Amino acid sequence: MARLLLLFILAFVITSVSARDIVPVRDWKDFRDQLLDDGYAPSEADDRIASMLGALRSMDRAAGADRIGVAAPPFDFEAWLNSEPMSVDDLRGKVVLVRWWTDTCPFCASSAPALRALHDEYSPRGMTLIGVFHPKAGRDDPLDLQRVRRVVDQREFEFPVAVDWDWSNRTLKEWWLTGPDRPATSVTFLLDKQGTIRFIHPGMEYHDESGPSNHAMCVDDMHAIRAEIERLLAE
Repeated sequence: MARLLLLFILAFVITSVSARDIVPVRDWKDFRDQLLDDGYAPSEADDRIASMLGALRSMDRAAGADRIGVAAPPFDFEAWLNSEPMSVDDLRGKVVLVRWWTDTCPFCASSAPALRALHDEYSPRGMTLIGVFHPKAGRDDPLDLQRVRRVVDQREFEFPVAVDWDWSNRTLKEWWLTGPDRPATSVTFLLDKQGTIRFIHPGMEYHDESGPSNHAMCVDDMHAIRAEIERLLAE
């Protein structure tokens, strides 16, 4: 069931960009506008978004429990932006947040302010945040760093960004896609100062208070992430 849910969500995101050049999504409103530009009626666009948010609300937030306490596997990224290449060993002594994201996903776009906020709040206190770009649309195309830089600049990401272009065979596979079915690929890991995985948010979206009641679980998830960062920094 979880794998079917993942494929369902991917179909929404990839279909929305299949008929034109890849355009980064800015937020849920922009995603809806892109659906309308692709020829969807307003009611059809709203139904799609409602189905996606329904999947978000029903996501198993305990998914990934099998990875807690596991030493983080090595990084195997094709490129880095905003940083020299780093290894897991380089990050010993720091709390590390690693979040996979992409440019065509409204869940990732909506989570972008959260990543900026967490970086600004906790990097002065010893946390390193790494955003990992993994393409969905165009995933079989050659590595395109210009595409990644475009969305990094658009979302004002100043923290290190790694590129996991061949994610189904490289780092995301080793960190997340082995073992049980996973609800999404936009996963967040928190590592302690010894490089051990101590917390997982299994994907899609989180952020601070945004108003809509259908995003209340995103706010709860953001609180949980902050609480775990505080705990790990205090160790």
